[in-house]
Amino acid sequence: MYIIRKGFLVTATVATLGVAAMGSARADTFATAILDINNFRLLHSNGAAYSTGDFATLTGTNDAHATASLNGIFANGADSRPILSGVQPDVAHQCVGVPCPALGENNFTRFGNPPPVPGNFGYADQRQIGSAISIGGVPAGAHATTRADASTSQNMQTASGNSDVGTSTTFSFTLGQSDTMTVSFDATPYTAAFVSAGAGATSNANARLSWNINIVDLTTNTSVFTFAPSEINGSASVSRTDGDPGLLQYNAAGTMFSFTSTTPLLAAGTTYQITIQHNTLANALQQEVPEPATLAIVAAGLLSMSLVSRRRKF
Repeated sequence: MYIIRKGFLVTATVATLGVAAMGSARADTFATAILDINNFRLLHSNGAAYSTGDFATLTGTNDAHATASLNGIFANGADSRPILSGVQPDVAHQCVGVPCPALGENNFTRFGNPPPVPGNFGYADQRQIGSAISIGGVPAGAHATTRADASTSQNMQTASGNSDVGTSTTFSFTLGQSDTMTVSFDATPYTAAFVSAGAGATSNANARLSWNINIVDLTTNTSVFTFAPSEINGSASVSRTDGDPGLLQYNAAGTMFSFTSTTPLLAAGTTYQITIQHNTLANALQQEVPEPATLAIVAAGLLSMSLVSRRRKF
């Protein structure tokens, strides 16, 4: 009888562990955010682009950063350029993961739709070329692109990927003559979030874009103009969770939006400050856990082993 009971004990153990291994839930998560701002110009009321000669004073910087992380390991890059240098920030792409995706520098092409997710990594990249005003006779027209990706694939147990990319332009100016200033640009935003069905309760994916411009009168320290189109702000935020799995995309068709917005009259001799913020963010968290049915089988197996063990004592 002891041999039979011992065999049953081994069988119960193997069956329990085997089924438990087979019954773990998928936990794929993925988030991506890509924002392309093109032909960004600051225009006079007559439609002509501003140039350096239109300003009595003009000083400022273009700053950019790209940060990627996976499970608390970070890769960071940053770049800063004077507004009048004619050279714009271009942060080298950043990645943490094994392996990192095979994307070259300044590759802003979307990944294919999951599933499957493209791997286990955090990825970030940024580029800006051109200028919002004419500098040194070069025609106005800035082109700024950012991307943030976070991906965690099945069987990573617990994993967290994050990416944060941004470009910030800030400059102070006074005009030689009073005039309005029209902001004109095209934008192609894209975000996506994916969580596989059956992922752990804490699994989630989030992607977000933000872009805004603000002009402040530095004499009174009051805002005189702000513009933050919903098409590339709140409407572009997407998320998925274990309770609401699957793929959610914003602007999957790749529609390009065109925007214009005009300030009130800006007075000559008054000092103003323009701040333009352009950001993409993505994060993905997964926690692989046994499904309820698997937990029941494990419990039953442990109970069986306990009963056999007790009988052996009597």
